[in-house]
Amino acid sequence: FTSSDGFLVVGGKDAVSNEVLVKKYAAAEDPVFHAEIAGAPFVVVKAEDKAPSEQVLREAGEFAAAFSRAWREGAGSADVYWVAPNQLSKSGPSGEYVTRGAFAVSGKRNWMRNVPLQIAIGVVGGEKLRFVGGPVEAVKAKTKVYVTLVPGDMVGKKFLSQILQALALRLTKEQREKVEKASVELVREFVPYTKGRVAKN
Repeated sequence: FTSSDGFLVVGGKDAVSNEVLVKKYAAAEDPVFHAEIAGAPFVVVKAEDKAPSEQVLREAGEFAAAFSRAWREGAGSADVYWVAPNQLSKSGPSGEYVTRGAFAVSGKRNWMRNVPLQIAIGVVGGEKLRFVGGPVEAVKAKTKVYVTLVPGDMVGKKFLSQILQALALRLTKEQREKVEKASVELVREFVPYTKGRVAKN
């Protein structure tokens, strides 16, 4: 996603992409985020020679929390930390190798405690409607038409359809029809574990 103040934020999808993201794409000045739970993506803020703002750090932390296993397990919040890429290595303290997609962390971690689990999906208007997803503040910066998702028990296509319906209700009649006819696959990637519920905005 792109943060509300314009930074690109990238998360891994699985062990392989976590590894590639940290080893290949994280520059020395890019903060790397991880939720304090097994089964969480690494999330990198692409600083591009700018000092990352408090805003993007907060949004990246929310993103890392939402796409962690804490969401699947229905938690309300998760602890997240961020470190510099040079604090991550593939060998543990006594030289043992760390499994694929995981890294040993050395030095001080910058903690963000009790990060609320929530994510937003919005519709950006124009000639062709498109969907955006990410932390609530990041989505709000791009559109007024959005819904907030939190952990819950609805799953799969039924849940994705409900998200499209909730978005459609916030649109003009003409745009509403487009969203109602849209494929649920267009929003799937924005929904952690394809599971949750639509919160009251």
